[in-house]
Amino acid sequence: MHYRTAAISCFVLISGMFGLPAIIWAVFLPSLRQGLPDPIPAYERMLLETALFCGHWKWLLALPMIALGMLFTIAELAAPRARG
Repeated sequence: MHYRTAAISCFVLISGMFGLPAIIWAVFLPSLRQGLPDPIPAYERMLLETALFCGHWKWLLALPMIALGMLFTIAELAAPRARG
């Protein structure tokens, strides 16, 4: 059961790394095209910096996480089942 949880966590992290920036840019891009407010509210700055972080690091983290997720999935499928 622990392998399944680890595999699901890996795939959730991967989808979050790719999905979060897309969602943030879809929400804030129309307002950013009108010009940046002075000063940018703190919550908008944190969300935009999170999107930039995910955008920069998603490819570097995606490859090992996909491999790790696949290994955990294979380990779960190969584990002996308890009969009861």
